[in-house]
Amino acid sequence: MWPSLPLSSMSPMPEFATRFELPALPFERHSLEPDVSRAQVDLLYSHYHRRHIDTLNARGATIHGHSLSSLAEHDGNAIRRSAQEAWNLVFFWHGLSAGSVAVPAVLARRIDQAFGGIGALQYRWRAHVHDVAEGWSWLTVDASGDLELLASPTGERPVGAAPLLAIALAEDAYRIDYRGRCGDYFDALWPHMNWDYAQLNLEATG
Repeated sequence: MWPSLPLSSMSPMPEFATRFELPALPFERHSLEPDVSRAQVDLLYSHYHRRHIDTLNARGATIHGHSLSSLAEHDGNAIRRSAQEAWNLVFFWHGLSAGSVAVPAVLARRIDQAFGGIGALQYRWRAHVHDVAEGWSWLTVDASGDLELLASPTGERPVGAAPLLAIALAEDAYRIDYRGRCGDYFDALWPHMNWDYAQLNLEATG
């Protein structure tokens, strides 16, 4: 099951609507400092994320009455990729928290089963981010209920599993603060992972 996000930009647009708006961040832009600077958040949010929203809005009547999720299934490659990337970015933002979030007990048990503990997941996920380097790195749950790390290219979703959390690996996600050092970027995000959001996404899979 692909999660439905409680955001206006995720919902079907009303009949009279002809454009998407850049959704508000779930935290203040400075809230990830000193790990991730406001300038870095601004680059990914105000420029990279907005660019994909603008690409969709430039299509005019083509997006009329659609949600990002439905446009991500569109036959047109540019529309599909921009819609999916915009969806991925909203998912990414909601997977971060200004403060530290403890891992809920149910999710912690699933992490123990899949990876051998939260420390082992951190180690494995950092290595995964380093190997992927571009696109997206996802913590997912498959149809059997097993947690796994998957990658997807820019503008794509993980195949065969539902996402719980995501790490954006577009260059604009970390080039101001970490200049290509994606492992250090992962380390900066780790204290801000929103495990409550991951738990909600896990529960949504049934």
